Amino acid sequence: MTSPSPTDPVAFAREMLAQWEAAANRAGADFMKSDEAVRAMHGATSASATAQAATHQWMDRALAAANMPSRAEIEDLSARLARIEAAIERIEAMLTAEVGGPPGDRPKPKRTRAAPGKA
Repeated sequence: MTSPSPTDPVAFAREMLAQWEAAANRAGADFMKSDEAVRAMHGATSASATAQAATHQWMDRALAAANMPSRAEIEDLSARLARIEAAIERIEAMLTAEVGGPPGDRPKPKRTRAAPGKA
């Protein structure tokens, strides 16, 4: 980079920030290459996964105790409802095809009979 002029404090701050960022990136890259960092990251990931599984089990037990459905049960119900709606749409399509178009387009029967007492 070009050296900032002594009278431009913004350019000086920008240059210092760029140098600090480059140094931090180098230090972070060197740290991530070490075996200790890999083991620490693996341990943190494992602990997070274990805590998440324990939380899910606790929530399932709490919901069962409150006689409420779990997330998995709600997802199953949602999938079943989607299948039912798809089946209804197929039935409606078949009925529409048999009758010959949507209900508004079908011809109405002629009303030829007079009402009783108007003959």
